[in-house]
Amino acid sequence: MESIVIDIKSKKDLKFFAELAQKMGFKSHVLTIEEKEDIGLGNAIKEAAQKDYVSKESVIKALRK
Repeated sequence: MESIVIDIKSKKDLKFFAELAQKMGFKSHVLTIEEKEDIGLGNAIKEAAQKDYVSKESVIKALRK
């Protein structure tokens, strides 16, 4: 299964895309801030597992995305 993430700035656009996905038969889910942070932290952990050292700045940068 493949996924797509669209960064939406307005509630009007969010509603539009959610309704469009539903009409097209796709499942959609709005990510909470906590879920976005978890994804960023997971990516930072994955990156750290491949390297000897991850700087504090790169972890903070990943969490802010």
